Amino acid sequence: MKIVLAVIIVIVLLVIATLFKNHARLFDPPGPKKRLAVYLTTNTARTADDHPFPELRTPLFDAEPEVLYDAVKEAAINLGWSILDSDDVEWTLDLGAKTHFLLFVDDVRVEIRPQVCKDGVTRTALHIHSQSRLGNADFAANADHVQQLVKSVHQRLALGFTH
Repeated sequence: MKIVLAVIIVIVLLVIATLFKNHARLFDPPGPKKRLAVYLTTNTARTADDHPFPELRTPLFDAEPEVLYDAVKEAAINLGWSILDSDDVEWTLDLGAKTHFLLFVDDVRVEIRPQVCKDGVTRTALHIHSQSRLGNADFAANADHVQQLVKSVHQRLALGFTH
């Protein structure tokens, strides 16, 4: 009985450590119950205009698609990710991102699309889909990939690191 309890405690601690390392926003909206359900039962994260997790809403940039495309490529390289495929005409990228623990490779698909916003101004949308190659739960790793890429792109554009 003590061994079973010890194993359960170790597993719980590993899950908590992994969620922490993946920057899981457990207490942000829509709350820990919904977030844990997603992090422990899915192996994918995708940006969407109406995503219930605010950090996974489609980011819009005041940059031309070509500039954003270059910034995404540079950000991916800076993050240590692999560029598996790229299309300079359609502005799409297929990337390989390693997880923090066990260094699994997750697939990240990026699509860059001009989008007319409510105010009539055209901005560029960054659509990101990150999915684990293995397993049924990602412990927030894919959401972390999305957040890392968006943050790095914002930094690169703010500092003028393009081309």
